[in-house]
Amino acid sequence: MIMDSNYEYTSQDIFHIPLSFEEIKKKTEAYILNTYSRLPVCFFFGQGPYLYDSQQKSYIDFLSGISVNNLGYGEADLIEAIRSQADRIIHSSNLFYSEEQALLAETLIHYSFAGKVFFCNSGTEANEAAIKLSRKYGLERKEGADIIVSLERSFHGRTIGALSITGNEKVRKGFGFLLPNVEIIPPTIDALEKIFETKGSEICALFLEPIQGEGGVHPLSKEFLSRARELTEQTKSLLVFDEIQCGIGRTGSLFAFQYYNIIPDVVTLAKGLANGIPIGAMIVKEDFTDVFTPGSHGSTFGGNHLACRVAYETLKILITREILDNVSALSEFFFRRLYQMKARYSIIKEIRGVGLMIGIELNRPCKDVVFKCLQNGLVVNCTAETVIRLLPPLILDLEVANEGLDRLERAIAEID
Repeated sequence: MIMDSNYEYTSQDIFHIPLSFEEIKKKTEAYILNTYSRLPVCFFFGQGPYLYDSQQKSYIDFLSGISVNNLGYGEADLIEAIRSQADRIIHSSNLFYSEEQALLAETLIHYSFAGKVFFCNSGTEANEAAIKLSRKYGLERKEGADIIVSLERSFHGRTIGALSITGNEKVRKGFGFLLPNVEIIPPTIDALEKIFETKGSEICALFLEPIQGEGGVHPLSKEFLSRARELTEQTKSLLVFDEIQCGIGRTGSLFAFQYYNIIPDVVTLAKGLANGIPIGAMIVKEDFTDVFTPGSHGSTFGGNHLACRVAYETLKILITREILDNVSALSEFFFRRLYQMKARYSIIKEIRGVGLMIGIELNRPCKDVVFKCLQNGLVVNCTAETVIRLLPPLILDLEVANEGLDRLERAIAEID
């Protein structure tokens, strides 16, 4: 159910809020490490594509918790799944079998490609698993090949391993020596061909995001990805697609590789997989499922009963309710409106993206626009300093989408 933005709480339908916003802010600054630049709002409730703060102000959400809440808020079937699973069992460990894991893995494989799945808790953990798999594959089956190639502007996570293959110097610096034998190249066919020509026999894997999210929403071209597939096959290197942000329906296909019609060897997932419950996954093509053996890798919490049950229900909703068709239709509407804005406002340099993963590049830092949107009751964020990133829930309807874009245009007009 999508709730009207004029909805107001009553004492019966919202829990008691014990702290004022200023008290929450004060405690956060006193007790939580300062690793985030937070906007001045605290959300207490969500319904459909709307968020509500502690003052009962409503916001249209065009961020989805950074591509996490793809089904929006308050989805009844997910709430029931959480309740019923918590009533049964939340965790037992990977020392035992799990019905929820088995069903989720079967679903992921059925709708992707023949292979197997490893479950963990986050995107960076999924990429760590893929790094280990790639290195083990290269060392054991490709005469010691251990070079990992990744792309400039990429973002693969914040652990040391994932950070090592991230092509953003701003987030890499300050942590000393990272993993050796990593080559970060420009996202061009010429650079790709050159690295494989000179070091192809030493490369164990090529990591890339089909759509670079944190780097400013840059979709890689079909030609680039096709050439990447050819070169990795020729050199017997693994092709790894990081779909942590662009997967799970965001492109209008369940997986981004299906949008491009290119099958990789490994896909990493997280974010939208369980609509807010932490989970990560690595799908491995059948040819490489025996690289890992018992003891090669593991996770205490990964694939617990609750996370897998919610992820299974999330996929079922995405697949059975024709939500993916809604993404494609809404995408056309978003781009049409945004190109009209670009023609009207000189502050907008470029519009780019795929599906409901859209970047609006400005000719200046975009923090002011993000803050103005928040004042207007719209949640967006800024990435790569000058790019407004739009990641709305996939269940958005046309009326709410239009209102959200009106609020965005008002913010841009005020700044422009």
